[in-house]
Amino acid sequence: MEKFSKAQAKNLAAAQKLVNTYASSSEDEGELDEKHILDLLYKHYKAPVNAASDNNINRTATFLENTLHSGAATCLICIGSIRRVESIWSCKSCYCFFHLNCIQRWANDSVMQMKVKAEQQNNGNQGYYNHLGEFVPPKRTKSLHWCCPQCRRDYQPADRPTQYECFCGKEVNPQPQPFLVPHSCGEICGKLLQPKCGHDCKLLCHPGPCPPCAQLANSSCLCGKAAMRSVRCIDKNWQCEQKCQLLLSCGMHKCNQRCHRPGQCPPCSSKSSQPCECKREQKVVNCAEPKWKCNNVCGALFACGIHTCEKVCHAGSCEGAECPFGVRSCPCGKSIKSGACNEPQETCGDTCQKLLSCGKHYCAQRCHRGACNLCPVVTKKKCRCGLHEKEMPCSKEFNCETKCKQMRDCGKHACNRKCCGDQCPPCEKICGKQLSCNKHKCQSVCHNGPCYPCKLESQVNCRCGKTRRSVPCGREKNARIVCQELCRITPKCHHAIKHRCHKGECPPCVQPCGLINDSSGCGHICKARCHAAQRVPRPDQATRGKQHKYEYRALPHPRCEEGVIVRCIGGHELATWPCWNSKPTSCQRKCARQLKCGNHQCDRVCHAVPEPEDMHQQAGCANCEQGCTIPRPPGCTHACNKGCHPPPCAPCAFVIKTKCYCGLNQVIYKCSEYFNEEGSLQETLERRQRFNSCGNRCLKNFDCGHRCITICHPGPCPNPELCRKKLRIYCKCKRLKQEIACDKHRAGQTSLDCDAICLAERSKAQASEQQQQQLKLQQEQERNRLELEKYEQKFGKRKHKERKTLDVEPTKSNINWQRLSIYALSFLVVMGALAVAYYADS
Repeated sequence: MEKFSKAQAKNLAAAQKLVNTYASSSEDEGELDEKHILDLLYKHYKAPVNAASDNNINRTATFLENTLHSGAATCLICIGSIRRVESIWSCKSCYCFFHLNCIQRWANDSVMQMKVKAEQQNNGNQGYYNHLGEFVPPKRTKSLHWCCPQCRRDYQPADRPTQYECFCGKEVNPQPQPFLVPHSCGEICGKLLQPKCGHDCKLLCHPGPCPPCAQLANSSCLCGKAAMRSVRCIDKNWQCEQKCQLLLSCGMHKCNQRCHRPGQCPPCSSKSSQPCECKREQKVVNCAEPKWKCNNVCGALFACGIHTCEKVCHAGSCEGAECPFGVRSCPCGKSIKSGACNEPQETCGDTCQKLLSCGKHYCAQRCHRGACNLCPVVTKKKCRCGLHEKEMPCSKEFNCETKCKQMRDCGKHACNRKCCGDQCPPCEKICGKQLSCNKHKCQSVCHNGPCYPCKLESQVNCRCGKTRRSVPCGREKNARIVCQELCRITPKCHHAIKHRCHKGECPPCVQPCGLINDSSGCGHICKARCHAAQRVPRPDQATRGKQHKYEYRALPHPRCEEGVIVRCIGGHELATWPCWNSKPTSCQRKCARQLKCGNHQCDRVCHAVPEPEDMHQQAGCANCEQGCTIPRPPGCTHACNKGCHPPPCAPCAFVIKTKCYCGLNQVIYKCSEYFNEEGSLQETLERRQRFNSCGNRCLKNFDCGHRCITICHPGPCPNPELCRKKLRIYCKCKRLKQEIACDKHRAGQTSLDCDAICLAERSKAQASEQQQQQLKLQQEQERNRLELEKYEQKFGKRKHKERKTLDVEPTKSNINWQRLSIYALSFLVVMGALAVAYYADS
């Protein structure tokens, strides 16, 4: 018993926890601005013009309100509330929504039961032969499907919902947003409107059917007489106030109906006097139905003079017409005779041979008048169930007394009908199962699968009794009623009630406290959430023997959160801090006070100073330890030797040593003197040129090859045309020579003319040259002759002689070292001159 008591207490505690969680889960959801959301949706549908559009708007409004009120909609499968954060599925026909898990289980169970039933029928029913010997095929099995629990619309197994989608189907697993309709994606719906007008729904994704089209269109009336005007798209087939006035089909009256389409005038409603078809009587009838028949028999005498017309009022004359009784046949129809119409009808004497009512045998009597007798043939017949066989007249039906033991379509009750023949009727008994509401029983015919939800409704009142609501049976306890009246329960705190009527205990007060915060002593008003009556658990000793485990207590004021303006310890900024933490602290910015150097600021993090408003260096600021950062004069590349100081810097005393323009001497000057920019630009250039010049004569040569006469200078040598140096010129034979000035040589005097002595010496030289050439020719001829003799001596005889090998010593190449030294010396001189010119230019 002790273990049982512990288990019972544990289960009760778990159940109570579940109830508390379930009861508070819907209260935890935030309230939506329902009025604002609905007004935005209905702003184009404030004035419905017909009953159809009004009905669609009301249906849409109902679905929207059920969606916005968490728990207002009910799942007809589990009879539970549908919250805004739960996954749902919406029917495409009735737009009723269910829990996604419930509809999946419903669809799977329905399809599985149909499969099991189809397998049972296929196994137990393979077809049979009836008492007539005809094969009766098995019952055709229905295709697998499942239906909506609300409207019973059939869906295919492939249409079973597998994922949570929004109402328009564009987004999977839509997240709840406080400013959107729950279970909505927030996008444009985009469904084609009904009736089809070519436009789509422009509302945001919404439950229920789409409202009628709110687009405007220019349209004329049905008859086309009125001018075009802008109307709602759904009302573009509007009627004007004019009458049709077209001639009706009677040809006498005009149409007095209001505007309608041409050619669709209603039948004439006027009355006029019209004769009947036989022209005997007249009667006032509608113009739309001018033809009518009286009740008089025609009675006209045929040509035979014996028979009369027995037709009731007909058109045309039958007076003197041929008698229809002149040509007649026998009763069996095998012989046709023509004779007097007053002679009696005779039989032909042949066998009747008409098909009897059994449909198998023919009449064996002679031709007779009247109907044939019943079939007298005795045959073996099977009963409808096919279990028994008996000989009996063909016209009688054979039914045995055996009761059918097959199960009816409900799968619970036996057929028990005599001689059923496998054609068991549907079960007619009442189901009687307890419904999910636990109040009523199923009144439907016995069926397979789960019972339909209870269709009865109950009236539920709010706590104050001013609001009522109809809810499905079984949902009275968990139904949420939205009452617009204020709650009438006395509040536990010092605030006035501002929440609506509700069930259960009042929710915690969410208004600001409004009392002076006495815990901190600052004197500010407490703006925290009301804590005068907070629900807290009772102590263990106090809960013993009591039903309630919670009590309401007044909690102390929390720390003051009133904003107080506080300046940081460095005086940089003003910040709003909570009252409980309103102490000057560092703002974590840099101090940024101007140091004594005047160039830098204090880079320490905000620190305490004696005068926070003074932004110059004070006690606690870091001293400047950087070097001078003042920009140097143009051209100077030397750093200032002093520490960081205010401008200007002292003149640069760095001594610069460099080569002069000619590159032979070294010049020395101060950096500040060289890069001094006082005076004009020309004076500055002349002063720098003077510093770089050594004062000696330039070592460069003019183009003529003589040395420059100017003092050491930059760039090309000036005034080459003033060169007057002496140089020698010769004649062609180099015998005559003369010294002339450089300017004359540049003018074109570059050589002298040869005289007579030069010509005589030139002729002598030519004669001696000819003699030498003749001598060389003779020597060449002698050499060729000797070589020819040697060749003949060697190859003239036929006797073979061994060849002698001669060792040829390689000739040693004589290197002219004197000439090589001259070339090397010339190369060194040229390189030296180039180096001098390079340094002189730099």
